[in-house]
Amino acid sequence: MAKKKNMNPMPPGIFILVLTCFFLSGLSGLIYEILWTRMMVKIIGSAPFAVSIILTIFMGGLGLGSYLAGGVIDRFRQPLALVKLYGLLELLIAVYALLIPLLLTVVQPLQAVLYNALYERFLVYHLITFAISAVILGLPVICMGATLPILCRFYVANLTHLGTHTGRLYGLNTIGAALGSLVCGFWLISRWGMTGTLAAAVVVNFAIGLVCLAFSRKARLRPADKAAADDGPRKGKLKQQAVYQEPCGAFERRAALVIFGVSGFCAMASEVIWARLLGLIVGPTTYSFTIVLVTFITGLALGSLIFGYLADRVKNLFRLLLLSQAAAALLVLGVSQLLGGSQFFFAKLIFTFKDQFALQSLLKAVLLFGFMILPTLCFGACFPLVGKITTRSAARVGRSIGLAYMINTVGALLGPFCAGFVLIPLMGKELSLSLVVGLQLITCLLTAAIQLGAKKQTPWQFSKLAIPALAGLILCYYYPAFNHAQLAMGQYHRFDTIESELTDNGWLKSLIQGSSILARSQTRELVFYGEGIGGFTTVTRSTDVMGNVKYSLANSGKTDASSRSDMPTQTLLAHFPMLFQKNPRAVMVIGLASGVTAGEVLHYPVEKLDVLEINDQVAPASKFFEPWNNRVLSDPRTRLIVQDARAHL
Repeated sequence: MAKKKNMNPMPPGIFILVLTCFFLSGLSGLIYEILWTRMMVKIIGSAPFAVSIILTIFMGGLGLGSYLAGGVIDRFRQPLALVKLYGLLELLIAVYALLIPLLLTVVQPLQAVLYNALYERFLVYHLITFAISAVILGLPVICMGATLPILCRFYVANLTHLGTHTGRLYGLNTIGAALGSLVCGFWLISRWGMTGTLAAAVVVNFAIGLVCLAFSRKARLRPADKAAADDGPRKGKLKQQAVYQEPCGAFERRAALVIFGVSGFCAMASEVIWARLLGLIVGPTTYSFTIVLVTFITGLALGSLIFGYLADRVKNLFRLLLLSQAAAALLVLGVSQLLGGSQFFFAKLIFTFKDQFALQSLLKAVLLFGFMILPTLCFGACFPLVGKITTRSAARVGRSIGLAYMINTVGALLGPFCAGFVLIPLMGKELSLSLVVGLQLITCLLTAAIQLGAKKQTPWQFSKLAIPALAGLILCYYYPAFNHAQLAMGQYHRFDTIESELTDNGWLKSLIQGSSILARSQTRELVFYGEGIGGFTTVTRSTDVMGNVKYSLANSGKTDASSRSDMPTQTLLAHFPMLFQKNPRAVMVIGLASGVTAGEVLHYPVEKLDVLEINDQVAPASKFFEPWNNRVLSDPRTRLIVQDARAHL
């Protein structure tokens, strides 16, 4: 009997190999982002705008790379040529990553000259800094962005499993990114340092590149499957699918891209606001931020995997997309309200496990994962669903995925910027969350209403989305609502006034009734509340049994100055250096806080006093301390500079 001819010309295990490589490239990509951010802030400072510049370059480069690659890779007829191209890009990323420390060393003198010339011209300085940073980091990030559409074009042979395959690629890459953030934030940098961690990431990229090149050369190349190259519009393929899927028209394809962009904006804006909020609840530490980042990324990845599977098995894809994003908005609203009232609950957790750091961090991660998993799952649904809706043929997978990912990345780029520099400073966290939730709900409602009119659907079909969405819009007027006075005092580091309540109340009661429990021990009146680019600043007033009034200034819930108990420290910080320096004429004080330290300097015959403050909200807060700070900001010798002190020095 003649031996049966192998009908699968692809090398065995090639798909598993590609998935593994893409998982590892996600891991190395997040490690690079963390490392490059740390390297760049040493040169341009760690002010919020500096970090935002790096994030903008990273997100913008990913979107641009995806768009550029999507425009050309559909011309490739050899699938293994795509693997070769992917391997070359990984090698280029590795080589360039080795050069970045050298490039930063070269550019540091130029950056110093620019800062000294332009730091008072805020916008001009940051625009030039953005341009320099983009030149340094742009190429490797664009290469990273190009890999997703390239591998989608390789991995997707026909439309039948497009949702599953794109969701699997994006999900595994995102899980790798979450793991990279976790190991880098908790272990690699502390154990190997910046240089060792960079070397490890470079080795990963070199390994990926060499393995992919070896497979693409060793394996026998073949023309792309006829189904992949000549696949017609989806309507012709639907009969071959186990589940009939309603064809999506031009309106659904365009609307899906709009929803994808809005979803990226709302997801990243929510992440930024939640990170700010949780900084007040579990502490504004690197570990806390890493836990929030890893939890959010993991939820997006799992959502991509789950909804990628559903995308190939659901009849009405567009309806599922609308429902998932409306659900994401409603869940963000509910989770935000729950997190805003969880201060006492997390204080109990930190207090109970204060001597077990590893266990405490693990429990924080598990609990935050439980809080955020449902909305992030729904946000993660977008990529495979939109990919399936907008792709009309397998031969155009690269272009469709590249365009969709670029639009989502633009939204994801604008989300953190608007949340951190526009919404929170102008409106605060609560109203910002309400607007983000409202934007997503209104987008879903308008899209569904237009589709209802175009396709003449029944009102009952529209009401399944409209009723919960309208209810959510009404709730946005009232929620989320946080207790500012409680958030003004971070319970994550001070337990002296609530220790008995922490031990007497159970876990469930602490979660549900935490705000009312804290209210019983609350003795301070909130007199100033400021949300700025640099953080959350409050001033509280309290009166003791003798009638003495005390003001306390806190940043991110941690008291940094007061009018009574902190006064010896605040004054001596000025007097000791001034007494030991002969005839000082120009003085710089890092950190304004209450202004007492800077004000004490003015008692000496100085000619110039520069006060560096990273948080713009501290300046109006310091006015409550004018009886003690010598009215420092009104003195003509004083110049307040809102900048990062390290960059200034």
